[in-house]
Amino acid sequence: MKTIIIRLICLLGFTVYASAQSELHFTKLDSVYAYADRHSSVSKNNEQQSIYAKYQKIAALANIVNLRSPVSFAPTNNTTLPVSFIPLSLLNGGKGSGYEKITLGQQYVSTLNIQPQIDIINPGNWAQIRTTNINQELTEANNLINKKSLYESIAACYYNICTYKEQVEITKKNLSSTDTLLQIVTNKFGQGLVTQQDVNNGTINKLTLQDKLNQLNISLEQQYNSLKILCDIPMKIGVVIEDELNYNQAFTPDMEANSQLQAKANILQMEYAKSDLRANRLANLPVISVLYSYSHYQNSTTQFFDPNPNNPWLNAAFLGAKVSFNIPDVNHILSSRNAKINYHIALINSNHGQLQNDISNSQLHLDYEKAYSQLNVNKQIFQLKEDNYKMAFNQYSQSILSFDKLLIAFNDMLVSRLNYCSSLANMFYTKSKLDINNNLK
Repeated sequence: MKTIIIRLICLLGFTVYASAQSELHFTKLDSVYAYADRHSSVSKNNEQQSIYAKYQKIAALANIVNLRSPVSFAPTNNTTLPVSFIPLSLLNGGKGSGYEKITLGQQYVSTLNIQPQIDIINPGNWAQIRTTNINQELTEANNLINKKSLYESIAACYYNICTYKEQVEITKKNLSSTDTLLQIVTNKFGQGLVTQQDVNNGTINKLTLQDKLNQLNISLEQQYNSLKILCDIPMKIGVVIEDELNYNQAFTPDMEANSQLQAKANILQMEYAKSDLRANRLANLPVISVLYSYSHYQNSTTQFFDPNPNNPWLNAAFLGAKVSFNIPDVNHILSSRNAKINYHIALINSNHGQLQNDISNSQLHLDYEKAYSQLNVNKQIFQLKEDNYKMAFNQYSQSILSFDKLLIAFNDMLVSRLNYCSSLANMFYTKSKLDINNNLK
């Protein structure tokens, strides 16, 4: 019996653990950011871009001396040796005329050659160091821009989910109110106080609101799916946002956007293009290298790797310097022209980017101010519409107001309540964009 109880406890624990693993619960927006930083494809790609930029910098530093050591081994079988003609007078002590045909060389020639070399002066490679340094900074700036874009998309999804959750609850509550209205008008119809048209309008109003509730639930599910895509959450894992909208919000007038991230990225892009142009020009300068050559070879008339002790492997070596340069061709000239054009484009974009960055910062604050103003207006409208509905309901109960006007008042109140909820979420979203803008820089 004891063993069975232990097994049941273990099974229950495993079931609870499996259930916990099948759902993700988020209580605030920052927790979604943290999850996305660990799992999203944007974060993973940013990490790979940083590693790639780092390796490019390491390669540029290694290319200062550009150490290279080509090794070659060439076994050659001279199946037909070259023929030479020697005057007979050389062979007969000055006597005779004509030429004697002879073959020179050996059939089997094996050569091992090692030729390490380094660059002492290489202006083009030196210039690449600054280019890769700027590229690394530019990569980090672009990664932050990608992260900023991801965060803004997540914030939009997050507050859309909060909005739809709230609107679902609001609609459910008002759906019960439509049941009450339908019951009232049905009772009055039974008493002969209203027409069938009023009953039909009450039914239509209920069906419309039920459809509205279904559409809201579908939209909520779509937003959850969008959040899964942004954060790379597996489809089989459920997501639950437990955050609730807080309607008690105060306006923060001094909440200004001060990020210069986009302007910084444009400046770095301009500096990168300028450095690339400089490196392109310096690549035309001569390169001075020191090289060493070591050769190990054997010639034989019988076979490769001849074991005959009278035919040993021979050595040859030399140490020297080399000056090399490329005569500019059409491709190099076009490459230089393209680099110059890219620099001018980046310079124009940099000047324009600063203006765009400043205006975007100002626009973020204006969006926040606009959203808060809209929130206050929608709050007042809802309060007035709610008051109108209460008065309309009392008037209808006293048979002073028609049923269709009561439904108009009811729907106006519902729409104003949903707008109030949406404007609150929009205010949170604009505020979150300001926070993202000021924190990622």
